[in-house]
Amino acid sequence: MTLMAKDPSDLVDQLTMLTRRLADLAERQAALFEASRFLEAQNLNEESARLANVYALESRRIAQEPHMFEDVPAELKAKLTTETRRFKAAMEAHERALNRQRALAEGLVRAIAEEAVAARPNPVAYGPGAQARRDTSAIALDRRA
Repeated sequence: MTLMAKDPSDLVDQLTMLTRRLADLAERQAALFEASRFLEAQNLNEESARLANVYALESRRIAQEPHMFEDVPAELKAKLTTETRRFKAAMEAHERALNRQRALAEGLVRAIAEEAVAARPNPVAYGPGAQARRDTSAIALDRRA
């Protein structure tokens, strides 16, 4: 889906609104991630994905036809530039929030796995006093997960 504009100025107006909405969504999701309210953040995913697809399509179209904006008033271009900077900053904050939560989750999983390993008895299979223990299965921790 692409934007339907009557002229280049209308297209810039629509792009400005689209960019503003994407920035709003990214800022809201970042705040929800920081508050560990993941289910609420997930509710914004569908709209974010739909709008991001439109944004990507329009960005490609503009890259292929940069002359489209030659006759657009400077004030409209300035508004779009301002919203684009805000969107970029919102996406950087979004990424930082995601990385913090991912690191927290990984650390928690690692701590639980290490505690589980430490709580298990060491099997003694050979030597004096050796006896077979039933619970000698290994615990695997996939660091890439």
